[in-house]
Amino acid sequence: MSVQWSQVKTWSSSSLGAYSGTVSSKRDRVLQQAASIQKNISGFQGQGDTADALRTAMGTAHTALSTLADDLAEVCDALDAAVPNVEQVSEAVKTAESSASSMQCTIDDNGKPTCHYSGEESNSYCQAAEAIVAGKITEAIALANYADESLSRALGKVGTEGRTSSASRQGTHKLSKTEQERFKNMSPEERAEYWSKQSYEQKQYLCDHYPEMVGNADGVEGWARDRANRINLSEKKLAAEKEVEALKAAVNDPQQASLKQKNQEALTKAEHAVEAYNKIESSLDNGISLEEYQHGKKGDPISLLTLQDDGRRVKAAVAQGDVDNAKHVSTFVPGIGTTVEGSLHNYIRQAGNLRQAAADQGNMPLKNVAVVSWLGYDAPGEPKVSNYGDIASPNLAKEGSDRLAGFLTGMQASREHGAGDAHMSLVGHSYGSTTSGMAATKVKSGVIDDLVLFGSPGMGTFDPSDIHVDEKHRWVSGVPEGDWVQGVGSLVRGKIGFGGLGKNPMDDDSTFTHLSDDATGYEGYNHDAKPNKWWRFDTSNHSVYLEKGTETLQDIGRVVAGVK
Repeated sequence: MSVQWSQVKTWSSSSLGAYSGTVSSKRDRVLQQAASIQKNISGFQGQGDTADALRTAMGTAHTALSTLADDLAEVCDALDAAVPNVEQVSEAVKTAESSASSMQCTIDDNGKPTCHYSGEESNSYCQAAEAIVAGKITEAIALANYADESLSRALGKVGTEGRTSSASRQGTHKLSKTEQERFKNMSPEERAEYWSKQSYEQKQYLCDHYPEMVGNADGVEGWARDRANRINLSEKKLAAEKEVEALKAAVNDPQQASLKQKNQEALTKAEHAVEAYNKIESSLDNGISLEEYQHGKKGDPISLLTLQDDGRRVKAAVAQGDVDNAKHVSTFVPGIGTTVEGSLHNYIRQAGNLRQAAADQGNMPLKNVAVVSWLGYDAPGEPKVSNYGDIASPNLAKEGSDRLAGFLTGMQASREHGAGDAHMSLVGHSYGSTTSGMAATKVKSGVIDDLVLFGSPGMGTFDPSDIHVDEKHRWVSGVPEGDWVQGVGSLVRGKIGFGGLGKNPMDDDSTFTHLSDDATGYEGYNHDAKPNKWWRFDTSNHSVYLEKGTETLQDIGRVVAGVK
């Protein structure tokens, strides 16, 4: 049966999407019922004929519900696939109506255009106008018939042999496009609750089949993000390597001479990406996966909690220790000059120093401490004139703090549904301290238990009351010489240059308690550096705080261990 114009005019892709969401919600309830029955079957210990009959009945009910869930998933997929077709129809209707209006025509409910032009040669004009509009109407109806028939065929296959959504029969199930979008749009707290309700098998299934969705999903357990991101890493590295090959050819192609500079810039970025992925791979090779560790494999876990290639460069967060179960979890945020390809290994080394110091100062096993090296934002480049704009501006810190706040909130929420609350500290260095301070203004109270800023140009805000960390648990460290960066972000507040990075946390009225500033025990400490002054561009001791032999490392370790 052909679709009529009066019907086509009312079509809406948003209505179709909303209905898909309704079906998806009903499917969620079916899956919950199936899971409940499965739990009852597993926990039922009765013996005898009656008990066996009950188990059989419950098994039959579970199978029926799983099958229904598959059917509903296929309905969602069919509806989601129909959305772009309906959008095409809606655009075609708009085009027909616009053409009719411009040509002084109206269209009745049967799709017949009538021209109302009364000027010279009205008859010939109207014939031509009506023919043009009629063609647009015919095109819209043809698209509508195709969309209708396609959806009808898809719905007709629901529950038949060759179904695509049979995973729930094995205790797992795929997600419709609507469900995937819903997952992506959840808050970290909502996502943590959703994730906690999934079976272990389903979690594995989602990691393996939707790694891009799971890998950077705040609120998901660390082992799952690691599992998904290891898949993402392999795929992204392969894609970047292919891009390098293609761009090398393009740079050397005489026919693309006008695009040589653009292609060269893209090539450089792609080469940096490959280098970053290689650095991540080699870092992961130094330990075992978090999932393996949690299942009893001997070794120290290292996990990839964030992997993103948006923005200027590859971004990553690498954790040492069990972030899902450790009693103390610290997130270390580096600053100026940080890149995955150039800095990851060094920061993992420093994070390892901090982890060991926390275990030593807290007099506890190393397994009780986990430290995340969070290179999850675009940090400003090395301190030189060409990077002045980025270093002086809070923009990169603002963007990074949004990502960091989500990451921290997600870890906290995940722990609440898992091993329980951990002592969580946030440790920010250099421009990373500004990013950390801003993040501390965006999380709820209780997410960050201790905040440590060191070598800080500014604490991310000029009002200490903005920071959602107890004043007794705000800490700062600053070596007295060779660290020009300290406080430089608050010199000319709100005006020119370094004015937007927030108050200097070293100031007496900052509400931050001073930790040790003694890093002279580090063999690489520059003892000839002069006292810090904003006009002395000396950063020789800017990155010594977490080096072995320093009291700064031990004191920050005490904070991470919760004994300060």
